[in-house]
Amino acid sequence: MPQAATLEAPIRPALLGSLLELDQAILDALPIGLYACDDAGRIVRVNRKAIDLWGRAPRMNDPSQLFCGSFRVESLDGRHIPPDATPMAMAVREGLSFDGVEAWVENPDGRRWVASVTISPLTDEDGQIIGAVNCFQDVTVEHRRREAMTRQQRSFDMAMVASKMGTWRYTMADNICVYDDNAQRLYGLTEGRFLHDADGVKAKFHAEDMDTMWAKVAKAVDPQGDGVYEVEYRVRQLDGSWRWLSAWGLVEFEGEGEKRKPVAITGASRDLTERKEAEEIQLLMVNELNHRVKNSLATVQSIAMQTLRGAADPETARHALDQRICSLARAHDLLTARNWIGAALGQVVRQAIEPFSSSRFAVGGPEVEVTPRHALALSMAVHELATNAAKYGALSTPEGKVEIRWRVAGAELALAWRESGGPPVTPPSREGFGTRLLQRGLVSDLGGRTRLDYAPTGVVCELTAPLDA
Repeated sequence: MPQAATLEAPIRPALLGSLLELDQAILDALPIGLYACDDAGRIVRVNRKAIDLWGRAPRMNDPSQLFCGSFRVESLDGRHIPPDATPMAMAVREGLSFDGVEAWVENPDGRRWVASVTISPLTDEDGQIIGAVNCFQDVTVEHRRREAMTRQQRSFDMAMVASKMGTWRYTMADNICVYDDNAQRLYGLTEGRFLHDADGVKAKFHAEDMDTMWAKVAKAVDPQGDGVYEVEYRVRQLDGSWRWLSAWGLVEFEGEGEKRKPVAITGASRDLTERKEAEEIQLLMVNELNHRVKNSLATVQSIAMQTLRGAADPETARHALDQRICSLARAHDLLTARNWIGAALGQVVRQAIEPFSSSRFAVGGPEVEVTPRHALALSMAVHELATNAAKYGALSTPEGKVEIRWRVAGAELALAWRESGGPPVTPPSREGFGTRLLQRGLVSDLGGRTRLDYAPTGVVCELTAPLDA
């Protein structure tokens, strides 16, 4: 199974202990399954989503149920994987990390689904393995889509073979390849005869594909071989662009035994450009999805660590972490509804202040679309400002008001938060999560600037960021 890079900052025992002390409701609110094992492989923590996915609750701290709470696990090709051979077992025993490994899971009621797991080992201050954490989710729909795409690709190939395609015949004696009309169109030729000399081949075939093409030719014309020629390469078109082609054929031999020699290759070609472009798009989509999931998990981890570091007690940490994760989830819902192409800033702001009294806010600005990165960062910033206002500022008194306005100047967005009518404001005695997020987090995420003023009449925060960040 593939091994990914280990975490740059392994989860330490102190942080693990703090996480284990958090309210179970926080873990149960996560949209992915999560469980942890100790260094013996015993399951020591599990959330509700993991139990729902497994279809049963594991036996906690039970040496008879190690590494995994699933009823049965199989590889994608149907081979049974015992618990002590799972990626979780390798993480606990060998310190390996896994990212996006997929397997079939069978539940006690017979339901089968595909799991994608991401596993990181836990180490102590001396680097010794003390356990591992497994985050997993149901990707059955995505798996079936990939299988459907594979079947469609096979059907597409069969249809291309059955349809009219370009044919050609290459003769060794004169180094000439003769193309029919369809093949001339595919290869970007103006006549049917093409001389395969050094200059002609260099001008027509992509340099990166030359070695592969000649290796396939050499294999096919080997008198001791099967005479089958099949290759994919790019050919230059009349307008200078490149087209992907698949070429295949059979070698014609003459003579027998030691006198057997190749005299020609007869074959056909078809256009693969759309398939290659689709593969590139699919790869980009998969990479983007992986990047987005990793960023989301990293954000949740950062929020948890920062909240725990600054909390006065576990209950305060639980409540603050719950609210921040919920705020992040609302921003994700907004972006998901738009297929993660961006969001309207007005919607971002209004959704961020939704948990607070909307009648206390005056919100306005021009219609402007922001990127997903903008949406997430600004949503968290507005949530922290509103939370602080509810505790200490304008929203802590009945008369308090908050004004949120934004404008666009050139390619730069400027958003201002102004409080009024609240108690007299004094600068905080220590730097909390919200202050760090506003003064450093936004600068890092958006390349913007922040001005935070604890004026006696009310907090003022001005945020600026380039719209094309």
